[in-house]
Amino acid sequence: MAPARFSRMVGTAIEGGIVAEGASRQSATVLERLDAHLPARLLGFGLIYAWGICLWDIPLPASAHANALQTDPAWFLSALLTPLACLVIALIGRQRELSSLPGVTVAAPLLCSIGSIALIGCGYTSGWVHGLCTLVAGMGTGLGPAFLVILWGCLFARISTSIVETMIPASFVATLLGALVVPELPPLPAGLIVTLLPIASGLLLALSRRSLDMGAIPPEDSADIKPLTVGPFTVLRMVAAVFVLYTLGCAAPAMSSVSLSATIDAYATVIGMLFAVALSVCIVLFSHRVNVAALYRWITVPFVVGLVIIPLSSETAAFIARVLLNTVFTGIEIISMLYFIRLSQRTALSTSFYVGLGAGAAYGGVFVGYGMMGALQELAADTTSATFGCLVMLGLFSLTSLLVPRHDATLEGSAAPDAEAGPKEAGEGAPVATSYASEVDAVIEHRSAVAKSFGLSARETEIFLLLAQGRSRPYIRDSLYLSKNTVATHIRHIYEKLGIHSQQELIDLVER
Repeated sequence: MAPARFSRMVGTAIEGGIVAEGASRQSATVLERLDAHLPARLLGFGLIYAWGICLWDIPLPASAHANALQTDPAWFLSALLTPLACLVIALIGRQRELSSLPGVTVAAPLLCSIGSIALIGCGYTSGWVHGLCTLVAGMGTGLGPAFLVILWGCLFARISTSIVETMIPASFVATLLGALVVPELPPLPAGLIVTLLPIASGLLLALSRRSLDMGAIPPEDSADIKPLTVGPFTVLRMVAAVFVLYTLGCAAPAMSSVSLSATIDAYATVIGMLFAVALSVCIVLFSHRVNVAALYRWITVPFVVGLVIIPLSSETAAFIARVLLNTVFTGIEIISMLYFIRLSQRTALSTSFYVGLGAGAAYGGVFVGYGMMGALQELAADTTSATFGCLVMLGLFSLTSLLVPRHDATLEGSAAPDAEAGPKEAGEGAPVATSYASEVDAVIEHRSAVAKSFGLSARETEIFLLLAQGRSRPYIRDSLYLSKNTVATHIRHIYEKLGIHSQQELIDLVER
């Protein structure tokens, strides 16, 4: 009996092990699929902004004199160098990506971290050592983020559009967590985390690039990218619009006569950022185009309401205004990044050029907007002057909307012909061309008949035909001028009517 009992125990253990191993494999497969569509390592992009907020916007008790972490001379140098560095990188890298330069991926986060250490050191030093710390802090925190943001832009331009449109807004959740957690920590761990945030962003950047090269992250399909030509004036108008929006967004809070505590102001930043993530998701899902024009349509109401209530002498009004303006501020950051990445994919110029111009305009607006705060705060002491100042800002915002092209810049120029449109022939009626056209017509008729047999609507048939060609969802959105959410809904209905679950099954169905 003992051997039989032992045998049953061994058998049970083996079966349990097999079941556990199967469950483990299934769990691993689910995680792998989830990681392929939502690669968590791409959240490292948001750590750059978490670092910036914790370093400059949220006072950390790391100074020996109990002052805010930032120091005026260091901030001025940093805020001046960042947009200049972005513009220099853009102009130098018109035909060559910044990411192709050796060592820059390592140097960029190190510059940020060294600058952070020097900035903290400004509160503990004096004399020439203090001056040296200020210089190093300004240069490190000024040059480092310019390189890091553009490097992330270069990476995103190589990744599938559907993933990028999800992960860039999602990465600001990491920014949100940093802004919530770091200020509540003791001085030493808070300073240490702020110093390590850019290092973490750089490491995740390197890991993401490696995953993309190995195929773990789906790349952008170059066959689905429609080439175009964008005029220089169009690009300058978009850059100018981003610059003015940032300038107004940074300067507007100075028009309030109510002074909020650092804690309340930090809460306004966090809540505004949360709304901005939701706003960006709405723009991505429901706008026909992810561009600056779409951004203007969505931010007009919160921006105007924020400017209108700023002159009110109420802490509640001041808090709501800060939340709304922070929503606009972060929303601009997300959407402009998505737009300039998309623009770079469709033109001959590099991602470094377009993202550098966009980031330069954004950081330039920060520098000018915060630089105006001293003069604007004097105006805010008088209610009439503050009201007039807000009206001027509203006027500037309205004028800025004229800079935005009425037509999406990413649609200018002619697209490359579809693969099934047939080659262009010099002579009409050539036998080869006629034969090819007949074959194409026969294929289209067959696919249309399949769509009709399953009861697809006219719009669903259009999408069905593009899916049958192997076209991606971003391509379908561009071709049919539909929002991301609309395309997803139509595809889900098509799959339900056809009784399938994937695009490959659809292709197999039409090729039978």
